[in-house]
Amino acid sequence: MQRGKLRGGIQFSCPPTGLNSPFEAVPPPPAAIVPLQQDQGGACVPRVKKNDPVRVGQLIGESPTPHGASIHAPVSGKVAELIKHFPTLNGPAAPAVVIESDGLATPADPPAEEESLAALGAAGVVDFDRLTVPLAAKLEAAAARRVTTLIVNALDIEPLLSSRGRLLLEQTPEITEGIAAIRKRLDLRRVILTVDARAGEAIAAARAAWGDSVEILPLKNRYPQAVDVLLVKRALNREVPFAQGVRIADIGAVVLDVESLAAVGRGRPLVERFLTVAGREGHVKNIRVAIGTPIRAVLEHCGIRPEAGGKIIAGGPMSGTAAAGPELPVTKEVAGITVQGPREVVAPVEAVCIKCGLCVDACPMGLMPFLLSGFSEKGMLAQARAYDLFACIECGCCAYQCPVRIPMVHFIRFAKRRLSDRGGGS
Repeated sequence: MQRGKLRGGIQFSCPPTGLNSPFEAVPPPPAAIVPLQQDQGGACVPRVKKNDPVRVGQLIGESPTPHGASIHAPVSGKVAELIKHFPTLNGPAAPAVVIESDGLATPADPPAEEESLAALGAAGVVDFDRLTVPLAAKLEAAAARRVTTLIVNALDIEPLLSSRGRLLLEQTPEITEGIAAIRKRLDLRRVILTVDARAGEAIAAARAAWGDSVEILPLKNRYPQAVDVLLVKRALNREVPFAQGVRIADIGAVVLDVESLAAVGRGRPLVERFLTVAGREGHVKNIRVAIGTPIRAVLEHCGIRPEAGGKIIAGGPMSGTAAAGPELPVTKEVAGITVQGPREVVAPVEAVCIKCGLCVDACPMGLMPFLLSGFSEKGMLAQARAYDLFACIECGCCAYQCPVRIPMVHFIRFAKRRLSDRGGGS
């Protein structure tokens, strides 16, 4: 079958050292801070009170929607505090539960086995993509559109990150169970695995486990091809049109990452994340960490000490979000942790676009970033939207290529937020 090509994007020369780094378990924290909003489904309703005893996997925040993702205790112990307004990584403040660990990791009773989509939401499973969406809601949309193709995404979304490729190798049985569970919920006729061509050991493990039941598509390293709308183009040679209400499911496909599938396959409430931590000078580790663990504890485990004037980024260096501080906890929204030293931080400057066109060449969505950025900077929001502002996937290729270092993605995000606040989002 003919495969599509990625237009634009960037070929990075980062060596895939993380693919050879086994996951290390970070010790659970003495106190876990668990925000009750960790996805696009809205804040969960607290289901515990101060001084309540809790066990690992116990429900502590229930989604207010039928197919939302609930939140569970990552450690056992007692509820030390309920915080009404806790700063979140990507949005306004939300409630949070602080759990004082007893160090025993006592598990809650296992949930009853169910094959409904609502059961995935009750287990707190989300789609670990740039926008963390409750998995049950995503699958509900796929079922309504009678999706027949599942694209299993084992490509890491950022340079320096390697957790997906490593997870494919280490948790092949769990991912296999996850695929089987999705097959029961959707009428799938085809499953395609997209994976970094450099992950030879993981590819071999997948072939041994799945044989001909899964099509394996190794792809050369090119950022940002792991974004779902671009991955559909690579795997199926189908364009997902940017139009109001159009989704990937409308062309008969759904994209799910391997971490989500492994979580489904384990059949337990989601209380941990599998991440890559990237420091300076090629210092890369893959870790398994309880949700609610402070980023500071993760960095200490990895032997990384942040420097004054540097940055801690939740995610990767291209499209991640700078964390306000190392005390923020790991949540479902944290795709990785990247630490930059002061010399690596690119400070924004006041600059005038020289119309070189490099950002246009680099844009994988075929947009004109210099116009979107310019309109956004000047508050010309209607004009920015007219040039498909909301089609921008915020990959950062434009800003990376800009010779005068205009922070294009920052301006574009600002314009999107203003339009969304006015009810003009898309």
